[in-house]
Amino acid sequence: MKIGFLFLGFITLFSFVHLPLNDDIIVLNNTRELFVDDYLIDEKHKVDHHLCDPIPSEGGLKFDKPWEGVFVTYVSVIDNGQKFQMYYRGKGMVEGESTEVTCYAESNDGINWEKPNLGIHMVEGTTKNNVVMVNDERLSAHNFSVHYDDREGIPQEEKYKAVGGANHNNGSRIGLTRYVSPDGIHWTMYKDSSDLFPDYALDSHNVLTYLPAEDCFAIYLRTWTGAKPGLPYPPNGIRTIARSTSKDFVNWTTPELMEFGDTKIEHLYTNATQPYFRAPQILVSMPFRFSPKEKLLTDKQLIYNGTDESQWQGISDAIFMTSRGGNQYTRKFLESFVRPGASLQNWSARSNIPALGVIPTASNEMSMFVTRYYGSKDVALERLRLRTDGFASIKAYFDPGYMVTKPLKLEGTTLNINFETSTVGYVKVVVLDENGKEISGFGADDAVILRGDKIDGEVTWASGKTLADLKNKTVRLKFLMKDADMYSIAVQ
Repeated sequence: MKIGFLFLGFITLFSFVHLPLNDDIIVLNNTRELFVDDYLIDEKHKVDHHLCDPIPSEGGLKFDKPWEGVFVTYVSVIDNGQKFQMYYRGKGMVEGESTEVTCYAESNDGINWEKPNLGIHMVEGTTKNNVVMVNDERLSAHNFSVHYDDREGIPQEEKYKAVGGANHNNGSRIGLTRYVSPDGIHWTMYKDSSDLFPDYALDSHNVLTYLPAEDCFAIYLRTWTGAKPGLPYPPNGIRTIARSTSKDFVNWTTPELMEFGDTKIEHLYTNATQPYFRAPQILVSMPFRFSPKEKLLTDKQLIYNGTDESQWQGISDAIFMTSRGGNQYTRKFLESFVRPGASLQNWSARSNIPALGVIPTASNEMSMFVTRYYGSKDVALERLRLRTDGFASIKAYFDPGYMVTKPLKLEGTTLNINFETSTVGYVKVVVLDENGKEISGFGADDAVILRGDKIDGEVTWASGKTLADLKNKTVRLKFLMKDADMYSIAVQ
């Protein structure tokens, strides 16, 4: 049985219900919340937000087929409930010309991947390949982005949706083309085949997704600061992100630039924005951050690495952002999420590009994927693993601290937390009233110490009281912590 099945219950159970009674009270009802922003947090003392480090792991994918080439990128990874599927850009000879293609791989566990011989397109003189699309004048294979639509009532022939296409200069006006498929392998243009956003550059991975919290589709697309109709590539522009939404996949809003709070704008080449599978009200985004004017290695080193000369200028890494809808990203963490690392082959222009898609690969583990060694014959997709929910944590040190939430309504009977501690560390949960006073039976003396390492550790109190005793009350949760990390909480 595919690992992903272990999480189907979580996805259903924690379909979120946030029903604020007013602007100051957050209602948690069958909800999981991650500590990736300050949404729940009112006060912190001797604890910090901590960005976690993805760990290089076995698996991933080598790009060693003649129709893949050295410029493999713009990867989409999806979970259809039966298996994991992957799409990525390659380049091969088609009818005597070098042409970009979209390649396909699949996996039962998200770790070991296979490239099936699909027999659809003749590439490099053979149909024994894993190519699902070949570029035409629309350039859809340049940056094909795939979404699996698992909502009830969707016709099978439209279960898979995708967009692709790009404008590579100020003179072209192609736009994004929409596609549908019954199986993720055989694709046709959507019945409404008009191209979207022809005045935008689109020269990156334009992400198609569905936002449960807003009940709409969204495309997070590439644009440049200062762009305007007729000038998608303005002088001195910076690569950035815009968003368009649609209720029906047919009619789309005019794209709006995404905002990043008061943080400095940087070149964000891709965005990989998608609802997190255990808390879909939270959109996680893992942009590829580009420094186009920087160069670390010498020409001699780049030649030795086998890096294509087009990738000599510029260096890149990946960052982590979130969004809760609308045109606003939160950049809680400005530091790098995925660094180039020790291999000099990753210190070129477009290595370290995160794929679209974070998937469960064990009961306590999730995986993301990053393109490494871009522009060389060694180009490959590396699997990086994280603890489930473990993009970031509230971290406590040896000297005890605490965190207090904003006012909450807890519409459930059980509170679980995802945490880990040292042997001398702990997490204790105290419930406070609106005025910050301990509620009888839920105080520090009643709080049962949580110690160890659990993805869903149930919070209990020695008094025997449960969340049911807090029904219709406005409360705050106070987390007493020592030498511990807390990644998420869930009310059910």
